[in-house]
This record gives sequence, C-alpha cells and structure tokens, in this order.
Amino acid sequence: MIEASDAHIKFAMLTGVSKFSKVILFSGLNNLKGITLDARYSTLCGYTEADLDEVFAPELPGLDRQHIRHWHHGYNWTGESVYNPFDLLLLLDSRLFKPYWFETGTPTFLIDLLTLRQTWLPELGRLQTDADLLSSFDVDHISTEALMLQAGYLTIEAAEHQFGEHRYRLKYPNQEVYQSLANSLLHAWGGPISQTSQTQRHKRRLGELLQANDFTAMRALFRDYTSWR
Repeated sequence: MIEASDAHIKFAMLTGVSKFSKVILFSGLNNLKGITLDARYSTLCGYTEADLDEVFAPELPGLDRQHIRHWHHGYNWTGESVYNPFDLLLLLDSRLFKPYWFETGTPTFLIDLLTLRQTWLPELGRLQTDADLLSSFDVDHISTEALMLQAGYLTIEAAEHQFGEHRYRLKYPNQEVYQSLANSLLHAWGGPISQTSQTQRHKRRLGELLQANDFTAMRALFRDYTSWR
C-alpha cells in the first residue's frame, strides 16, 4: 500500500514497530532511515521534564514529582530522557500510580524467550552491547538485548565509543517496567504456586524486611518459603 502511493508521499514516519517487524511484514521498504538511536530525535515520541513544567504544570499539584519520575521517566535513545506519554496522561487523569503501559499487553513472546534462554535476571538491567547487535532483526535469532530494547523493556543508559565501535550500556527505564516485568517472570517461572495468597504474603513481607534491612528475618523468610514449596 505504501509503495503504491510512493509518488504522493513526501514524508512518512513509522513508529512503534520493531526492526524485525519491518523486515518480515514490509520487505519492500528497503530504504528507510532508522532514527531510533539518533540523539537529535530522542524526545520525538515522549514528554520531557520541560513539558511537565510548561504544559502539565496545572495537573501536578498533589502528585510527588520525584515519584512520577521514578515510575514513568527514563526512556532514552542517546539523547534527553523522556516520560512515557501513555503512562503520564493516564496518571494525570486517574491520580494513581499504576503500570498503565505494561498492562496494555502481556509480553508473552518475551517471557517465553527469556524462559527458554534461562536468562539470569540480575543481568538484564545492566546489559552491554554494540550497535550492530542492537540493529539485528532476525526474530528467530535476535539477541536478548536487541529484543528488549526494541520492545521497550530496556533503554540506553550510556553510549560509548570503544575500539572503533559504538557500544551501549542498557538499563530498565523505570520502576514500572522493572517491577511489572519481574512480576510477569515470577508468575511464569513459579507456575500456579507463585499466584497463591501465601506467596503474595511472602512477597509483601520480603519488601518490608528489605526496607528495614532486617537480614536475619529475611533468612528465616527464605527458609520458610523454601520448606513450604
């Protein structure tokens, strides 16, 4: 459809699609310019801190600005970091902090792939990769780093130039993604037992003990949970 209208199109931008989708579904589009990792366009599809101050200032009273930042900010493509616009608009409307973007769809394919690859969870939030790997698009052989970046579950923390190559450090963009993805993996890997009321009580208790730095009680909690399972 796009190629048939080529003579009438002066400018077109595709967003929200991963590179492997472009190749598989739109194989005729061979001359697109990728701007995902171009710092000049880093704020194109998100809200900046200045946007909050200038545009959304009337909506901010009653909301903790630091909590907004912690929960929905952090997406970065080598330029200025931005807020997830979908999250921010729903937060300003409902006044509740929730994983709005994550709840729009369960990342079943991603969860299945991380399970198949036996991914070490603590490593996900501090992956490093190069530009070529992030540009991969073969869905059957795509790297974990590229898939999670293209799907929005990781973002750029820092860009470096080493040994003649562009390299990137990746991170979770914010609390929403980190917490929601961890919960999805817990349910997938723990099976039906991970969704029981007792498991949820253990989870809440663990959070309380972490905040209190009570490692003795944490040790007892882990032992109790292991014996119960």
